[in-house]
Amino acid sequence: MSLSFGLTPQDKEAVILEPAFLLTYYGGFSYIEAYNLPVLYKRWWIERISKEIERANKGDAPPGSRASHHDNPEANALLGKTRAQAPARNRRFT
Repeated sequence: MSLSFGLTPQDKEAVILEPAFLLTYYGGFSYIEAYNLPVLYKRWWIERISKEIERANKGDAPPGSRASHHDNPEANALLGKTRAQAPARNRRFT
């Protein structure tokens, strides 16, 4: 008789990997941040991100949204959000 109290591979995917992916892909979290976030907060963030994506798909997103799905070079150029040079922290010394 074998008793197993650990997570199965399917459970690991549903409980650990899927929320971590959603938080890193859509929320900008690092894997470690997403992994260490309490489950209650993971659920809240994922539901909140889902609401924002639904709003954006309906066209109800507020103008000037800071959401990552609104951040693209074409939209930034049209809104006059281009920079003459990269921020100092992103510049390399030659």
